Amino acid sequence: MVLSVHKLSRPFKFPSRLDHHHLKPDDALSASLRAFRSKISDFITQICFKTEPGSDFRFNKCFDLINITNRAFAKMVVEIDYPMTGWGDKLTDEYLSYTLNLLDLLNSVNSSVSHLNHAKILIFHALSLIKNSPSSAAEHLKKIPITNLSKEFKLQKSIRIEERPGSEKERVVLQALDISRKIGFLVLGLVLSGLCSDAKPYMEIRRIAGGFDDSLIKDLDSRFCKEIQEKMEEVKQVNSATERLSMAISTGRYIEDVEELKTRLQVLENSIQEIEKKANNLFSEVLVTRNKLLDNLRLTGQSN
Repeated sequence: MVLSVHKLSRPFKFPSRLDHHHLKPDDALSASLRAFRSKISDFITQICFKTEPGSDFRFNKCFDLINITNRAFAKMVVEIDYPMTGWGDKLTDEYLSYTLNLLDLLNSVNSSVSHLNHAKILIFHALSLIKNSPSSAAEHLKKIPITNLSKEFKLQKSIRIEERPGSEKERVVLQALDISRKIGFLVLGLVLSGLCSDAKPYMEIRRIAGGFDDSLIKDLDSRFCKEIQEKMEEVKQVNSATERLSMAISTGRYIEDVEELKTRLQVLENSIQEIEKKANNLFSEVLVTRNKLLDNLRLTGQSN
């Protein structure tokens, strides 16, 4: 989760933002939680699923959804004046557990990207041979194998919110954190499914994330399930083009098939470059935030 630790560690306000001073404390907390949810819902409805024809939602919008969620979470924590330095053990542990899971999933994303990059290089090598030795090119021309992501994902279950938490502020932040956790898991699950052209990673992460009684998460999941069925095409299209070229080489008429495969490879390369860049940026931001929080906890422990 991308949060600015120093902003969440001291009680300053955003005067131009929501003003709940006229409300009772519990009502103000509820209003802040609603504003958090509304920000995410608006992004999902107005931006995430309004893509141009031929565009790819997963690669262009998934990481943006995580970033929007993180910013909404950070804003809410500041507005209710509940800095990280005031968090109890449960909230701190839940936050650290979630971000650790997020880093693990991002590592899986990067592993899948590396797998695709390696397979893509092998196909380009085969294409480089076709001018001088079509038969040798055919021998080297292999479809991209499906990434094996059947390993068990060790992810945090739904956050359990006690009937009587340490404070009402803690309850509200835990609720927002649980929503952030589910969004982060589902988003990266969708990315992983897109990278390996297989619905299994998303469905497994979805099973672990659990808790779809929340209308916001239920709506997001239903949209993502539709995306899996309709838009996991990049790897499949490269493999189909590879198969057609292999067959065409045997007939001696393969020029158009070569160009088609090159086009499909370029589309795939653009997509995985976008994912790799955003995944690396998110990984760095999450790691920096975690380290700052852990450093703060160590300093607090030493001072006690």
